[in-house]
Amino acid sequence: MSIQGKDVTTETQVRVDGHSGQVMATEVVIERDLSVGKRKRKTSKGLKNLDKAHDNVSRAMENLSASVSDGLKTYRREQKASAERKKDGALRDLMKNSGKAMSDSLKTLSKVPRDLTRTIDSKRNRKQVRAIAKFIAGPLGR
Repeated sequence: MSIQGKDVTTETQVRVDGHSGQVMATEVVIERDLSVGKRKRKTSKGLKNLDKAHDNVSRAMENLSASVSDGLKTYRREQKASAERKKDGALRDLMKNSGKAMSDSLKTLSKVPRDLTRTIDSKRNRKQVRAIAKFIAGPLGR
């Protein structure tokens, strides 16, 4: 079935009546409006770059805090396991557990530079860098 501007599907629902034990099938029509979906962000032209930069910096901060959290979770998990395995295990395995925690933390932390470079690397910024480079080079650089 097709209606302009809508996605129409039909599903058959089968259920068993609890009292009589009878199987009942019903057909359900599902309509979804195609125009409804992810909406475009509303940002004025002049603030578009600032808005994108804000998004990227906030993503970088989120990844930074997640990396600390991941590292601490790993450390606590490994410390508990070491303490359960052997006497004074948490202290004996301190360096090993810290190394695993740092490794997990750095895996997540490695996303931060990419997020920050996304902020800097925009068409407008590239044009500004070229203009500054030409100005600094002066007549000798041309």
